[in-house]
Amino acid sequence: MQSPYVSVPTLSQRRLELGRLDLPGATIQNRSGRELQYRFSVSPGEFSRFYDCLLTVRPGFVAPDVFVLRPDLSTLSGGRRLPHTYTHKGRGTQLCLFLPKRREWMPQMKLADTHLAWTVEWLGYFEEWLLTGEWAGGGYHPTPHRRAAEICALVSIARSWDQHSPSRVATSEFLS
Repeated sequence: MQSPYVSVPTLSQRRLELGRLDLPGATIQNRSGRELQYRFSVSPGEFSRFYDCLLTVRPGFVAPDVFVLRPDLSTLSGGRRLPHTYTHKGRGTQLCLFLPKRREWMPQMKLADTHLAWTVEWLGYFEEWLLTGEWAGGGYHPTPHRRAAEICALVSIARSWDQHSPSRVATSEFLS
């Protein structure tokens, strides 16, 4: 009988998962065994522009991050405040793709079904927002001060989980 528990994927397993996607021009880089960087280019629709993106994956229960590197979303927005993004130091725009409090992402989930699919969906809503000024993607719009406090709390929780959680977590399926 197969166990209903699936281990949290290692960075090596994530590298294999991303490599199997075979996206044209995509590259995977291992950063000192602490992080994977997956660069890829996607378009939210047949008549949409392409966006160069970066997915960063760390081991354990830490949620991956997605950045749009090109084109510059702030420039495209014409100075309007970008919806559903995080402030960060570095290149590109960091996307807010899910609500951590609702546990919409778990480490056993496939990146193609979550972060990559959510990125394409977010970009579609972004292009619609550029035209209409209305964000149709739903979600929660925290104020910058409250957002910073929530991020600090979530990082603290994630670190605590990473240190004190059992290495196996119940899930129905990880790899098909």
